[in-house]
Amino acid sequence: MRKVIAVTFDLWDTLIKEVPGGSERVGSLRIHGIADLLERIGRPHDIDEIEEAYMKTGTFLELAWDKARDMPVRDHVLFMLSCVECRLPGKMTNEDISEVERIYAESILDHPPELLPGAKDVLKAAREKGYKLGLISNTGKTPGSTLRTLMGRMGILEHFQVTTFSNEIMVRKPAEAAFKVTLEQLKTLPKAAAHVGDDPEKDIAAAKRLGMHAVQVMSHATAPASEADLRVESLDGVLEALDSLG
Repeated sequence: MRKVIAVTFDLWDTLIKEVPGGSERVGSLRIHGIADLLERIGRPHDIDEIEEAYMKTGTFLELAWDKARDMPVRDHVLFMLSCVECRLPGKMTNEDISEVERIYAESILDHPPELLPGAKDVLKAAREKGYKLGLISNTGKTPGSTLRTLMGRMGILEHFQVTTFSNEIMVRKPAEAAFKVTLEQLKTLPKAAAHVGDDPEKDIAAAKRLGMHAVQVMSHATAPASEADLRVESLDGVLEALDSLG
């Protein structure tokens, strides 16, 4: 009987990666899109004010993320609007705030990340071998709902039985809860699961602390993780590594 029956994957820098300049272009779309909306609803503000509020929002988010906490995108937007103008959210309709949220959340669709070589093949092969597949992803300013749309367009969403995004569960890797909630949905104990990712701490060390197996993909890793059961150079080596775990 196989020892590992479920595999969870990291998303960013494991299955997909940001294109050069992508973050800057997406940020610009958010800033200008929100500026245009505020002007349309009679609440115009200088683009520099909105850009400054956007930067303050990033700093605010980092404070939470550094503690492995997360929040809904609605909270990003409310904080940003309050930075643009004190009590601005209270002067806007719910529909207008929802439109700001849509602009903020979906701008990445116009400048999407790239699927890494071998991603689709390894997921398809793993499913065909009978592994239960889950995804555990920390989100930045793009929420899980939009990332699922991107994954669907890339042809990889269909391979996952469970997709866990930090903005939806309010915690981020390396918190154990991010792994636990995914394994619970996969109905799998940690000792019967392996996590595949790039980050030495948030992916590898965190999975090992919970009692999972861990495979580090080195193609976009910042450093090798000593805790990894196995390290592979690219996604092409993941399936063989998983099979070798038993």
